Amino acid sequence: SGSLRWQLTLDCIANGHTKGRIRNEVAQHAIRLGLYQLLCMNSVTDYAAINETIDAAKPELGNEIKFVNAVLRAVSRGMTKSIAKMPPTNVFQAFDVGFTKSVFADPKKDSVLAAAQQHSFPVFLVKRWTEQVGAEQCAMRMHALNQPAQLWRRMNALKSNAEEVCEKLKLKAGESVASAEGFADGEWSIQDITSWQTAMAGKARPDEKVLDLCAAPGGKSFAVYESTLGKIDLHACDVSSSRLDTMKLEGVRLQHQLTYHHISKDGEGLPPGDFDLVLCDVPCSNSGVFNKRAEARHRFSKKYLHELETLQNVFRKKILSKVVGENTRVLYSTCSLEPEENEMMAARIAKDFSKTVLEEKTFEPTAENAGGYAALIG
Repeated sequence: SGSLRWQLTLDCIANGHTKGRIRNEVAQHAIRLGLYQLLCMNSVTDYAAINETIDAAKPELGNEIKFVNAVLRAVSRGMTKSIAKMPPTNVFQAFDVGFTKSVFADPKKDSVLAAAQQHSFPVFLVKRWTEQVGAEQCAMRMHALNQPAQLWRRMNALKSNAEEVCEKLKLKAGESVASAEGFADGEWSIQDITSWQTAMAGKARPDEKVLDLCAAPGGKSFAVYESTLGKIDLHACDVSSSRLDTMKLEGVRLQHQLTYHHISKDGEGLPPGDFDLVLCDVPCSNSGVFNKRAEARHRFSKKYLHELETLQNVFRKKILSKVVGENTRVLYSTCSLEPEENEMMAARIAKDFSKTVLEEKTFEPTAENAGGYAALIG
């Protein structure tokens, strides 16, 4: 995933060491993989990075082998760790690697392009964020979203001390999550702290009837259930039967008593009744979790954002309208940082049902937590 996350930056470096743009897709992938090992993995020698990349890609490269080898060796010859007096156009800042030639845009001439190249983010998104939150906050977002995601565990309040809600998960070398102490017995689950805080924003109370419209894989449903010590009637829905089946297995591990419903995209299969709280964590651009979804940043565009906004509007009109009553609270959430998917959509939902946005929060991504948005409407 490293070469995927840094794809735009690696392409920029590769293009700076060739006479023309690389047009062969297989060669492009091979060069990205080789450059990531060369520039970002101190444990791999230059010789091994180049030769293992060539050997692995040889069956697919054909006549491009010599070209890929030449690009990787050109970068290897031109790179240095002595960057103290180098201009920013020659330095890959995230990994403190310099080059004998300029490969990046000059930030004094085009600060947005330079930032996009250095952090491996689409220019369109960097420009948006710079206009919305300023260059400094934009840079903080990109830095955070290029770091490995922090692993948190949610302690199962039905089995553990209720005071120990969330804590960092520290695994021993080679230890898997499933083999860690207490996991098999359902004592805890993996859940980002932003996701848990979002679930708590619904303020679920014992004896309430709760509906989760986009439930799978189940983190928020199970967190809400545990917050009331299992004293709620919680219905979990999803359009994916396979994801719902996986969620059911998790419910068995945790020993949670939920009711599950496979629904259609038009809302067929929704459970009847008056709900006190409806959760809707809708499909979104994932711009607050690009560190977990490395490929998602490369899909981000004006067109893609519009498509998602349309999808959320359809959900609002076709699904949400069937389950929100006069006294229903709606917890709307995304793992996005985009106003069109967040504040603007929450305002539309509130207007649809003659309600008010009671609370809302944008979670800025940090080294500790994911980015996202939550709004309580009632």
